[in-house]
Amino acid sequence: MSKLFDKSKLRSIQTGTASVVMLLLFVSIVGRIVMPSITGSTKMTAESVIIFLLLDWVMLMLVWLYSFKIEKQSLLLWAETDYPILFHLKAVLGIFAVFFAITIPVMIVLQLFHLIKISSKIAEIKAIVRDHKVLLFMVPVTAGVVEEFIFRGYLLPRMEIIFKNSYAAIIVSSLLFGLLHYGYGTIMNVVGPMLLGFVFTIFYWKYRNITIPIFCHFLWDFISLSASIRGH
Repeated sequence: MSKLFDKSKLRSIQTGTASVVMLLLFVSIVGRIVMPSITGSTKMTAESVIIFLLLDWVMLMLVWLYSFKIEKQSLLLWAETDYPILFHLKAVLGIFAVFFAITIPVMIVLQLFHLIKISSKIAEIKAIVRDHKVLLFMVPVTAGVVEEFIFRGYLLPRMEIIFKNSYAAIIVSSLLFGLLHYGYGTIMNVVGPMLLGFVFTIFYWKYRNITIPIFCHFLWDFISLSASIRGH
C-alpha cells in the first residue's frame, strides 16, 4: 500500500491526476477535430502524425513539470527496481505470452460477432509510415516512452493513492488507456490497447520497473508497423 500523504500533497496529486486525464481527453477528442483545420486535410498526413507526436512529448514534459514543481516529487513515485539482463528477457517474453493468451480468445469472440474491422485511421498511418520511413522509429519510440511514463509511471501510483486500492487503480488506468484509443474507430482498437495496457500495468505494479514496459510497447508498435510495410 502507498505511503500516507498530507492533505496538501494529496490535493496536488488529485489535481494532477484529474488534469492529466482531462489533457489526454482534450488531445484525443479536440485534437482530432482541430487537426484538419491545421493540416488542411480530413485524412491523416505526415504533418498531422508529426504534430500528434510532438503533442505527446509536450504532454509528458507538462506532466513532469507538474510533478516536479507542484507536487514537489518525482514523476515516478515508485523507485525503479533494477533486474539482471536474463530477467529482462524473460519478462519481455512473458508479457507477450500473457497478452496473446488473453487477446486471442477475445479476438475469437469478436470475430464470431463480426466486430473485427479494419481501422481506416490505422491504415492511413501505415501508408504514411511506408512513405516516411523515419516515422517507423518515431511513432513507436514516442508511444513507448510517453504513454508508459504517463499511464503507468504517473497515473497508476497516483490512482492507487486516490482510490486507496491497487486493483481499482489497475482497472481504471487500463480502461482509460484503451478508451483513449477510440479515435482509431474500431472496437478492437479499444480492446487491444486495453488488454495490452492491463498487462503492462500489472507488470509495473508488481515489479516496479518502467523500462521493460517501455521496451515492450516500442517493440509491439515497431513490429506491427514493420509487418504492415513488408506486407504491403
